[in-house]
Amino acid sequence: MSKSKKILLVLIGIVLIVALSLLGWWYFHYYSYNAYQQYLTSYEYEEGTDFVKLSEEESDVAGMVLAAENDTLKLYANVSTGEVAIVDKRNGQITYSNPVDADEDTIANGTNLSYLKSQLIVDYFNTSRTTGTYDSYSYCTSLDQLEVEAIEDGIRFIYTIGDMSASTGIVPEYISEETLNDVMSKLSEDDAKEVAKKYTTGTTSGLADGYLELLESAKKGASQLRKLNKYFEEAGFTTEDYLREMEGSGIEGAVPISFEIPLEYRLVDDGVEATIPMSQVVENGGGAIYRIQMLRYFGAAGTEEDGYMLVPNGSGSIIYFNNGKNGTSVSNYSEYVYGIDPLMAEYTVLENSENAKMALFGLFREESAVFATIEDGASLAYISAGVSGKINSYNYVYSTFVLRGNEKLSMFGTTGNEADLPIVEDEFYDANLTIRYTMLTEDDADYSGAANYYRNRLVAEGVLTAQESEEGEDIKFYYDILGGVNMTKYFLGAQYNGIYAMTTYAQAQEISEDLAANGITNQVMNFQGWMNGGYYHSVVDQINLPSALGSKSKLEDLSEALSEIGGTFYADVAFQKVTEISKRYVFSTETARYYGSGYIADFGLVNPTTLRQTSGLGYEENLYALISPKYLVRYINSFASKISNYDISGISLRDLASELHSDKKRTNVIDREEALDVVLGSLTEIEETGKNVLLNAANDYSFAYADDIINVPLTGNDYYIIDEDVPFYEMLLHGYVDYAGDVVNLSDSSDETDIILSLIENGASPHYMFSYQSSNEIKNTGVNYFYSTTYSNWSDDALYVYNEVNEALKYVNGAEMVKHEILSSNVRAVTYSNGVTIYINTGTADEKVSGVTVPARSYTVKGA
Repeated sequence: MSKSKKILLVLIGIVLIVALSLLGWWYFHYYSYNAYQQYLTSYEYEEGTDFVKLSEEESDVAGMVLAAENDTLKLYANVSTGEVAIVDKRNGQITYSNPVDADEDTIANGTNLSYLKSQLIVDYFNTSRTTGTYDSYSYCTSLDQLEVEAIEDGIRFIYTIGDMSASTGIVPEYISEETLNDVMSKLSEDDAKEVAKKYTTGTTSGLADGYLELLESAKKGASQLRKLNKYFEEAGFTTEDYLREMEGSGIEGAVPISFEIPLEYRLVDDGVEATIPMSQVVENGGGAIYRIQMLRYFGAAGTEEDGYMLVPNGSGSIIYFNNGKNGTSVSNYSEYVYGIDPLMAEYTVLENSENAKMALFGLFREESAVFATIEDGASLAYISAGVSGKINSYNYVYSTFVLRGNEKLSMFGTTGNEADLPIVEDEFYDANLTIRYTMLTEDDADYSGAANYYRNRLVAEGVLTAQESEEGEDIKFYYDILGGVNMTKYFLGAQYNGIYAMTTYAQAQEISEDLAANGITNQVMNFQGWMNGGYYHSVVDQINLPSALGSKSKLEDLSEALSEIGGTFYADVAFQKVTEISKRYVFSTETARYYGSGYIADFGLVNPTTLRQTSGLGYEENLYALISPKYLVRYINSFASKISNYDISGISLRDLASELHSDKKRTNVIDREEALDVVLGSLTEIEETGKNVLLNAANDYSFAYADDIINVPLTGNDYYIIDEDVPFYEMLLHGYVDYAGDVVNLSDSSDETDIILSLIENGASPHYMFSYQSSNEIKNTGVNYFYSTTYSNWSDDALYVYNEVNEALKYVNGAEMVKHEILSSNVRAVTYSNGVTIYINTGTADEKVSGVTVPARSYTVKGA
C-alpha cells in the first residue's frame, strides 16, 4: 500500500472517530439527558377494603350512612347514588355534594338535571376522534354500576361510567375457540351442541386469530339470544368475561366505551379531600378521556340564599348569588389555573387578560362557607362558576381537570371539516387530582376569613414566614433598571448588532443615591439587561457582563451600595423564554414541541393586525422559544454554579414563577404537572444559592421561595359576571412577603390619585421602571414598548407617589391584612392585625361610613 493511501486511511479514520465522538456527545448531551426526572414526584394508592358503615344511634342525614368521623366533621354517603354530605359538628351545618332537591328544579332540562345529580362529568374522544360526554348519574348510578370501598378516614366510590348493556346480553359477538370450548364443557351435551351451532369462523375484517363470530341470525333472534344467555349464565360466564372476549377480538369498537374512575373522600381536620387517583382510571372500548368535571355542584346555593362565590380572577373576585347575570349572551366565569398551557392555546389572542395565579375558590353564606383549594393537579385545572337562572336554579363553582392534550392538524388538499384531523395524546396524565374543601364557620364565613384561614395554614406548612418589619418603618420602593439593550450599530459603514447602555452599573448607583438623598432608602432595584447581550439575553449556561455597562467590580459595587443604604439589589434572569437571538441554544432540540405537528413552541408579541402572538414587530429578539422542562434543569444548574462567583445580594426571576408549560414531544411527553415539579425543583436550587429571590407575577406555588414579588395583580379581569374585585392574593402575603403592582410609569392609567388609592387598598408598594438615558434612544429597538422610562423625567413623580402611599402604609408595615370590607360602591375598609384600619374613598364626594368621614378621592387612617 502506498504512503498516500495510508495517510488517506488514517485521515478517514480520524474523521470517523471525530464524527462518532460528536454523535455520541450529541446523544448523551440531548437525547438521553434526563436530569429533570430527579424532580418528578409520585403518589401512593391506598388499597380499599369492604365498606361497613359506622354505627350511630341516629343519622344526621336522611338516606345516608356514616362513612367517617373526626373531631370536627362527619362524612355521610349514599352508597347507591354516590352523593355525600359533610356535617360540621361545630354548628350543625350540612354541605352536600349535590343539591338535595334537584328534582324540583324548574329550569334544568333533562341533561342539566342529570348533571345536578352527578359527581363526575367526563368529556372523551371516541375511536373516530369525535367528542362525547358521560355524566355519572345517567351512565353509572342510574344503571347500578357504582361500587364502594372503605379507605382510611373516608370512602371510595368506583364509577363504571358508560352504557355497558349489549344487544346480545352477556353472549359475546366474538369469542375465542378456547373460551367457547370452556363454556361448552360446563353444559350438557345437547346444550353445548346448541351453543356451538351459533358460532362460525369469523369473516369480519380485523378479527383476531382463533376467534369465532356469532351468527347474524342469532344476533337478531330474540328467542335464540334468550336461550344463549341462559346457557352462558349456567356455565358461569359473567359480564367481565364478556368484556374480556370482546376486547381481545381485535375489532375496534366491539366493547362499549366506558371508564372506571375512583373518587375518594377523606376527612382532614376541618375539611374533606376529594381525590381522583388517575393511576387507577381504566379506559375501555377505545374511549380516551379528555377532561373531568369534578363535584360541579358541591355546596351549590339556591335562589333563596344570600352570599357569593370567590374565584381566582386576578387578585381575587366575588360573584354574588343570583346576581341576574344569566342571559344567554352572558358567559360563565372560566379561567385556567396559572393560565392555559401555551401548547394548548390558540395563536390568536382576542383579549389581554391576567392569568389566574391561585388554585382556589369558594362559596360563602352568612353562617358558613366552603373554601376549596386544589392540592394536587392544579396545573391541569380550570375553574368555572355560574349563577342561577341560566341552566338551573343554583349558584355553583367547581374545577375541571384537562387530562389529555389534543390538537387539530390541517390536511393539505382538503377543505371544510375534513381539513382538520384530530390528534389525541396516547396516554392521559398520571396525576393525583385532589381538591380540599374546608368548612368555615360563621366567624370565618367571608373572603377575609378564608384568607386568614388559608394564610395561617400556609404559615403552619412553612410556605410563609413572618417578616421582621416594624410598624412605622418605611415601605419599600421597587424599581426596574433598564440596562443593556440590543441595538443596530454601524462601524465604518458596516452594520452590526451591539449593546447600548441605557443605564450602566455606575449610573444605576447614581439613581439609587439620588433616591436615597430624597428620603427613599428602603429600595428594591431590579437590574434588567445586566449580562449576556442585554435585556433579551442569551441562555445562562454562561454569564458574560457587557463591557458597555461596566466591570464585574462595578456590578458588585452597585449591589453593595444598595445594601449600605438599606436596600436590596436583584439581577434579572429569564430562564424559560429564550430569545430568538440567543447564542448556545439549539432551538430544534431544546424547545418544547406540540404533540401532533411536532412544531416547536415559538412565540412573540401580538401583531395588532392579525392578533397572532407570533410577531417580532420588526425585531427578531422579540421572538422567543419556550424551553423544554427537560433542558431547563441544565441551565438552572449552570447558572446556580456560576452566580456564586458574583457578590450580589439577589436574583430576580423574570419568568420562572409565572410561566408553566408542557412539552408534548411524542417520544417524551412532559405534562404540566411534571413541568411544575421541575419548576419547583429549579426554584429550590436558586434558593440554595443563598441569595435573595425576587419573583415576577408569582403563581401561588412559588410563594415559599419569594423574598419580594413585583407585578402582582391588584385587580381582576373585567368579566361581566364578576361583581367585585377583592385583594385576596394580597391578604395572603401582607406581613410575610413584600410586593408591588405593575410599573406605574408604563401603566394604562394616567391618574395618579387612582394609582395611589389602588396601592393603598392593596397594601402594595409603588413600582417604577427607570433608565439613565432618554427613552428616545430605544425607539428603534425591540424594547421600544418601554417608551417612558427616563429617570430625570419621572423622579419627582415617583417621589410624590411613594410618599403618599408610604404615609398610609408605613403604619401597617409587617402586619397581616386581616379584613377587607366593601362599605359602599366607592368606599373600602382594610383592617390589619395591629388594629389599624385604612378607609379608601374612590368617589367624587365625601362619605361617612361606620362613623368615619372619608374625604373624596382620598383615604383615612384610624388606629395608627
